[in-house]
Amino acid sequence: METPTVWAIIKVSHNPGTNQAAGGICGTAFFVSKNQFISAHHCFNSPVFIPNHGFSKVKVFLTNESGRIIENIAIDKLVPEYDLTIGRLNSHENVDVLPVENDFKVGDAVYNIGFPVGESLVGYNLRTSGDELIVENVRVKAFQQSGIIDSVPIVTVNADDVKIIDKQMIKLSYTSHTGFSGGPLILGGKVIGMMSLVIPSEYDPAQPAMAIRMADIAKYIAF
Repeated sequence: METPTVWAIIKVSHNPGTNQAAGGICGTAFFVSKNQFISAHHCFNSPVFIPNHGFSKVKVFLTNESGRIIENIAIDKLVPEYDLTIGRLNSHENVDVLPVENDFKVGDAVYNIGFPVGESLVGYNLRTSGDELIVENVRVKAFQQSGIIDSVPIVTVNADDVKIIDKQMIKLSYTSHTGFSGGPLILGGKVIGMMSLVIPSEYDPAQPAMAIRMADIAKYIAF
């Protein structure tokens, strides 16, 4: 089975006219239509488009394992109650749209794919053209995690970056890591959810990962 195409969201802050720049992966995204992609609200939101402290400019773009770069992106809709951001393309691009499935059951074997921070960004080259920052030769590597659907509980999360109140989520049999958020949860080649968070616990560092159901996300998307 062909590996689904997922995209790393990369933010690079810089100061024009200097070699000062700092960047990294914010999270994972995937396309649900030819001009819409989705990711997790806690890793792709309005502050992403604000330069980091000490910098005056920022560039935010998508890239994939083939090295393709899509720069002309924007936020279309923020749905924080589902930890969801819907992004859009402001130019025509030929992208792979992942098929969606709403049906699943506890015990189904699933996997997710994404770009964990600290492992996925292999490298990139930067140069300037006037005040414009040019990003070239981006190299990223996607990783997979797998397990089964453990349960579909009603969840409330009141964290600094995620606030979900009484929403049904997909609880997985395995944990996850920063950077996978926003990526697809896949069953039989189709996306059933979007990776959201791991509920932290001082008693168990390997807390299960949670995903938002595509059935809930679909209410906000024009497929």
